Amino acid sequence: MSMIPAPEKFKKDVNVWVDEAIWGHRFYNDQTPWLVFLEFLSVFRGRHLDGRALDEPRADGAHEVITYHVPRLIPLRDLVFNNPHIQHIDSTKRSDSEKWSAWLKQVNGDYDFSFLRDRFGEFSRLTHVVEYFQNTAVEPHRQRRWTSRFIFPYGPDCIYADLPGNPQGSPDRRFFARGGELLYLMLCRSGHGPEIAELINKRLLLEADPWNRVAKALLPEDYRSDSGAISSAIGYLPYAGRGEYKELAQTWQHLLQLDLPGAALFDPLVRLSSLHMLLYMMRRAGEEIGDNAEPKFVLEIAAPSKTTLFELSSESLRANRMATLRAVRAHVENAKNDQGWHDALAARVPADAVRTYLADRFAWKPEDAPVGGDPDAIFSVLRSYAEKRHQQHVAKVHNEWTRQIGLTVSRRGVGTWYAPSDSLLKALVMCTVEDGREEYHRFLAKLYERFRLVIAAPEAEKAFGSLPTDQHAFTQNAQRLEQRLRTLGLLRRLSDDCAYVENPFRRRA
Repeated sequence: MSMIPAPEKFKKDVNVWVDEAIWGHRFYNDQTPWLVFLEFLSVFRGRHLDGRALDEPRADGAHEVITYHVPRLIPLRDLVFNNPHIQHIDSTKRSDSEKWSAWLKQVNGDYDFSFLRDRFGEFSRLTHVVEYFQNTAVEPHRQRRWTSRFIFPYGPDCIYADLPGNPQGSPDRRFFARGGELLYLMLCRSGHGPEIAELINKRLLLEADPWNRVAKALLPEDYRSDSGAISSAIGYLPYAGRGEYKELAQTWQHLLQLDLPGAALFDPLVRLSSLHMLLYMMRRAGEEIGDNAEPKFVLEIAAPSKTTLFELSSESLRANRMATLRAVRAHVENAKNDQGWHDALAARVPADAVRTYLADRFAWKPEDAPVGGDPDAIFSVLRSYAEKRHQQHVAKVHNEWTRQIGLTVSRRGVGTWYAPSDSLLKALVMCTVEDGREEYHRFLAKLYERFRLVIAAPEAEKAFGSLPTDQHAFTQNAQRLEQRLRTLGLLRRLSDDCAYVENPFRRRA
């Protein structure tokens, strides 16, 4: 695996270059899996219009130089998310003409929306369309400003940028924090980018989609989406090629070939893309720590009472959650093994030389480091700052993402542990069962091979080297999952020795 040096322009944006050096620029807990996916779509759409979607040139040893453009679509989001009077006006006992007049006087924004009268005719039709987009919005339960709320991505005319409170300002990178850019680069470097781009255009971003056309009808006739578009340079991903990129691409290819409407593919793509990115984070953490063991998620399938696997699952979560902090410590400590550290200690003024060495190595702005004095004290200030910065955001990603994709559950007074939701189980079946059906124990083995999910005894033995608890506990765990899949209509038992997991969404011919 060859590592790509980071462009200097990115290092200038941070106070210390540690998290970004390990995983990329950048993972952020406020960017949910859905927002990662939306940011990916915004990058993809911008690059598709430039004719380069998932097919980016890269010189040997250098990072891609990519600029993409994302429209603001302020009239559309104004109508859907900054339009509090429309339902009230529609519910009044006025004539249709009076409703239009009252609403046009109160509507927010800098645009003249009178053109909607000709397009929709009855005022209630416009109200119903706005309500539909509000009810089907991405993460409608989250309290975000209207400029950071998103309609469902029915098509290319539903994709727009995240903006600050002032919609004419520059994005603040809180919700579109570059996670989607890293997802884009991973698929680019997988070796299957052009094939995936073709599938995305055929399945997900269809201009002819009815609701995409309705969204476009909410924009003024002369509105140009490229006017005032947000321009961004893509973030940094350290490694040119990794197995995780290929596994991610395999999942995308399989899901995009299922016999399902495009809108039904978004949920499994969001969940499994985030799971692949978590595996990437954990493997990179292991490499920094010097631990060659594969990551593992010990899943406890819901039981009537607490099982012995509950503690094992909770401990697995704690270990995975702490791995990133251990990686940061190891990455910083590794600076002491470099010749530059020893040269700095041998300098005439060691403290100044150490400060300069650490500032250069980690793009550190050492304003808080003690002047003069002990080099180890200066090093401790850097390490503490890097750890504190990591714990504020990147360290929270594992807990946040696993909860949001349905890989963990939390109970007050009990704790948090790995336990899959029904939606995640459906996504795993859709992705893993390739030919319509799969023998049950082979299905469990594939879940471990591809996603490191430990459910039954054979996989636990592979993950730990030996069974960490009695075999009966894992056998019962597998039986509970079998029953749950059967309840979901995803498993059929033909005899005592023969059970098959069934994928009802087979590949398209």
